[in-house]
Formats: sequence, C-alpha cells, structure tokens
Amino acid sequence: MTRTVRIIDPAAWVDAAPFAAHLERLCAGTGLPWQVVAAYAGVSQRAAARLVGVRPRPRLRRIPRTVAQQLWSVTPEELQRLRTTWVAASPTCARVADLVGLGVPLAELADRLACTQALVAALADGTPATVPAVTALRALVAVEAANRDRTLDALGAA
Repeated sequence: MTRTVRIIDPAAWVDAAPFAAHLERLCAGTGLPWQVVAAYAGVSQRAAARLVGVRPRPRLRRIPRTVAQQLWSVTPEELQRLRTTWVAASPTCARVADLVGLGVPLAELADRLACTQALVAALADGTPATVPAVTALRALVAVEAANRDRTLDALGAA
C-alpha cells in the first residue's frame, strides 16, 4: 500500500500576526466583539478565536491566505454601517425564538444582542419586519455559540 503525500503550497499560508492585529483594531475601533467581526468577514469562529488568543488553544502563527484576505477586506466604516443598515428580521426572529426555546433568558439575550429585552421579546414573537444588520449578526453568533455548547455538552455526556 502506498501513501499519497500532499504537498502544501507555502504561498497558500501567511503570517497570522498582521491579521490578528487588524481584527483587534477593528474590534477596538468599532466596539464590536471579535465574534461579530469574524461573522461579518466570513471567518470561522474557531479561526478567529485562535487569532485573538482565546484560551485554551494557542494563537495561530499562520493562516490560509483566503482567511487573511477575508479579514483584510473588512473596514471599520463597513462595520459602523452595520448599525444603520436594516435587514429582513425573519432569520433573526427564528434564531432568537430558537434561543428562547433552549431556555436562554431574555436578559441574557438582550446582553448578547446589545439591545433591549423588549426588542428580544418582539423578535421571539416574530413581530419586527427589519432589524439592524449588527443585531442579525449578533443573533447568528449567539446561535452558533449555543449550538457549539450543546454539541460539547452532548460529547461530554457520551
């Protein structure tokens, strides 16, 4: 039996430090958490967590060029516009309803979404037609975190 060795193109990987610094600058300049910036950039939460050094895993030293390009293309101005850009609320309503169904208290959801408990209750009921894009991204991040936590809990119980 022969083993196939895959050659990894070194040009496909770049030093992570400048992109980690860019992510941190974006967060500092906009007040948004790294999870929201990563979701907007289309970068996985896992990769972003390793870029900013969330424990227990060490910081990444190299990242795929595609991830670097996704992060580098995000500007503070784009992120600021998320607060004033309105999007359809139906996906956010479904996400919030799912989180409420999982037993996440309205006060905790309001903190995660950076909005009022009244808005969270309205989202859970499906009332709003539109929401700020930043709220939609925060809801997406909250659902991803809840799903990740449930998966880890299930694995721990097995």
